Amino acid sequence: MDTEDLIEKVVEASELEKEELEEDVEEKLEEFEGLVSEEGAVHLVAKEHGVDLSESDAADLKIENVVPEMRKVMIKGKVLRVSDMNTFSRDDEEEDGKVQNMVLGDDTGTIRVTLWDEQTEIAENVDEGDVIEMSGCYTVEDDQGNAELRLGDSAQVKMVDENEREDFDEVEMQSTSEVAISEVSGEGNSFKVTGMLMTVYTSNPFYRVDPDSGDTVRENDDGEYVTDDGTEVENPEGRLAVSAVLDDGTENIRAVFFGDQARDMLDLTEEQEKDMDTDAVEEASEEVMGKEIEIEGRTRYNDYFDTIEILVNSMKEVDQEEKIDEMLEIMEA
Repeated sequence: MDTEDLIEKVVEASELEKEELEEDVEEKLEEFEGLVSEEGAVHLVAKEHGVDLSESDAADLKIENVVPEMRKVMIKGKVLRVSDMNTFSRDDEEEDGKVQNMVLGDDTGTIRVTLWDEQTEIAENVDEGDVIEMSGCYTVEDDQGNAELRLGDSAQVKMVDENEREDFDEVEMQSTSEVAISEVSGEGNSFKVTGMLMTVYTSNPFYRVDPDSGDTVRENDDGEYVTDDGTEVENPEGRLAVSAVLDDGTENIRAVFFGDQARDMLDLTEEQEKDMDTDAVEEASEEVMGKEIEIEGRTRYNDYFDTIEILVNSMKEVDQEEKIDEMLEIMEA
């Protein structure tokens, strides 16, 4: 259903004149400064006037047109990312709560799907690359002002027919964009940003792994180090996982560094990492404060801090002389 048809539906279902509705849509487009499409703006205006378009055109709903506060949403998308499941304690319940996120995409954009408690079983039964249809959903507004998909009590999830999968063959995660930190948004997107290290968090900077398989290990009640499948590991090695705050003057963001990237950021050796040298981490964190670095990574939503952060895939220290030379070249041009 195209925008003109949607406008006609709103006119029929409300007391608005077509010209008045079109003006409201234009105002909504200006208000959101390109963050919603024209079709998405029609949905927002319709909702303000008590008209729900989400059910009538559900089969044609594209991700770019999904906005907060929609009901009875049906949408098709390719599973681009499935996050790890997080557990948390509820004050009024003995059983821990569970939350897990997926990122769905089509040829117009991506959207985050949040799964709670038993809904996390859905994530266990899909793989990245699957194309699914979700119905009976609703949307809320996330901390970035974007729509986030939730599953209602009557929600259903199924794989799409084989003949529809080819429509999603070209759908991939967004390519890396070099932006100011204030422009970083959404989950599962790739960005390159440059900023100054303002804070490095050094509490519990290490975790243990099996040096042969790389699997994470934990200490059981008998003091033995075992993998998730119970395999005992005699001499586990340490691995770094450090978060820091990066600021470029437009905004700041939390960035998480693992392994090689964490060592590079702190300028530590592999031996210091394997030996879990916490003193070296503490000293190095003081030394790197104020260092300007460039990072590339993927965004994810941090449920604990209720914000978007970047998982760093690569980093390098900014060469100030090189940066000055580049600026001079730009000025001369």
